[in-house]
Amino acid sequence: MASTPDKYAKRRARTSAFSTVIGISLVLFMLGILTILILNAQKLSNYVKESIRVEIFLDADMKEAEITRLKKEIETLPFAREAAYISKDESAKQLKEELGEDFMEFLDYNPLPGLIDLSLNIKYTHPDSISVIADGLESRAGVNEVVYSPNLIRQIETNINKIGLALLAFSGLLLLIAIALINNTIRLTIYSKRFVIRSMQLVGATSGFIQKPFILAGILQGLYSSFISILLILGVLFAVRHEVPDFFEFNDLIMFVKLFSLVALLGMIISGISTLFAVRRYLKMDASKIY
Repeated sequence: MASTPDKYAKRRARTSAFSTVIGISLVLFMLGILTILILNAQKLSNYVKESIRVEIFLDADMKEAEITRLKKEIETLPFAREAAYISKDESAKQLKEELGEDFMEFLDYNPLPGLIDLSLNIKYTHPDSISVIADGLESRAGVNEVVYSPNLIRQIETNINKIGLALLAFSGLLLLIAIALINNTIRLTIYSKRFVIRSMQLVGATSGFIQKPFILAGILQGLYSSFISILLILGVLFAVRHEVPDFFEFNDLIMFVKLFSLVALLGMIISGISTLFAVRRYLKMDASKIY
């Protein structure tokens, strides 16, 4: 029957191992999420740019056949991704919903023009390109005015570039912090077993013999941690996909296999190397300092 101190030591060892696994899991989870954001930065950029709209206001006396012909002509142009015609009545209905009241009751007529709502192909969403496109559309017969927000578009372009640089800088910083946290956590775990290491040295065990079980345990902890972090990442991906269906594509299996392999490999490498250095520290430590 094990003594009370032995039970207490085993309980502390289990608690230490559990906290190490949880700590590494959270760090790997953050690194995985950040990696996904970096890998999908282009998709995020495209998602934002696709929200840019160019509104083509039409002459009030245009006939339906002329509007249909103009819409089809615009749809065949290389910069057009999608074009939708919004009639005068639909414009009035939308404005009524936005204002919360029927403005036509005061005017007795509908002053709003019909318009074509144009979305652009991604490569034509640069502010300079949109300016050229707008000038070309305004020169067409039946087009009264082309409206877009150049300042907003420039702001989106600037913010996307800033976000990309910020993600790269933050990922590098987080990786350094992750390595430091994992290293410190493992060192604390090894510290609780320093007397075991010393005892093995006293009975003549070689450094390689002493290091092997600790390193294997560290690699296993990294592997367990990576499994937990992958489950957390999958949970976040499903939640984000529910809100933004086109943001992540689960049919891109190669990317996710690479990502999860990277997370598992990173967890095992960092845990294994940190364990190796921590054990070697106590192997070389003077006996007086251990006690």
